Amino acid sequence: MKKISIIGAGLIGGSLGLALRKKAGGKYFVTGVGRNTLKLKAAKKMGAVDAFSTDIKDGVKDADIIVICTPVHLTAGLVKKILPFIKPGAVITDAGSVKGSVIKEVEKVFTAYRLPLTAVFIGAHPMAGSERSGIGAARAGLYEGAAVAVIKNSNSKASGAVIKMWRDAGGRIIEMSPEAHDRAVALVSHLPHVLAFGMSGLAGALSKAIPALSSLAAGSFKDITRVADSNPADWASICGANKKEVSKSIDKLVAGLKAVKTKLNDPAALEIIFERSRLARQKLLNTKSES
Repeated sequence: MKKISIIGAGLIGGSLGLALRKKAGGKYFVTGVGRNTLKLKAAKKMGAVDAFSTDIKDGVKDADIIVICTPVHLTAGLVKKILPFIKPGAVITDAGSVKGSVIKEVEKVFTAYRLPLTAVFIGAHPMAGSERSGIGAARAGLYEGAAVAVIKNSNSKASGAVIKMWRDAGGRIIEMSPEAHDRAVALVSHLPHVLAFGMSGLAGALSKAIPALSSLAAGSFKDITRVADSNPADWASICGANKKEVSKSIDKLVAGLKAVKTKLNDPAALEIIFERSRLARQKLLNTKSES
């Protein structure tokens, strides 16, 4: 039985614990680690963890795999905290939405560590989530069929342990470099959140001048801004950690919007742009239009 310690048993960590305990029952013993006893008790009550601890030393000392499920700016600091307490050969991984800058910071921690080091850090990112947060939003099926990016590493044993864990949770593994990961998620994950926050802020700013906005904000607005209900602090951290690629994606979107703007007096040309985009979406998501 593998011993898993999950630091941060919220939506992501709690869902992982639920999946490992319910979908891969008997293969894993899951310990939740955090500072909030009430949240940890809630995780235990709903079956996301077998045990929990507010003492980080006690929570990670016996773990085969430690999964850090906290905001990305905290990852390296937590690695530094747990290194003195983990057992030889333990694997440390994460579930954060940015890989390049996080891995560089973790490598600095490893380099500065003065004692013999046998631990390995394997970056990972499950492409699943919700605009809701916290342990109350966790569910066992969150990762069923979801893509999970696992960053390539020369330590095949450590990588294999992380890959197996995510497969047992229902995930579909994609091995890739940190650069390729950050470039891709900037476009398909980070930019949509920036856009949702931006559109929601714009509508809010204009709502006094256009009182009917609230009544007319129907399906399309709700769909495209749904993720603006996500935790602002988490997404500020994510976008800041991936600022180079997010900035590039914003520039490309702005260029596309400007191209649309120049064709507003030319419906035929505008239709070509929209049709090209519709077909691109179908190809990317392997879907067919309902129209």
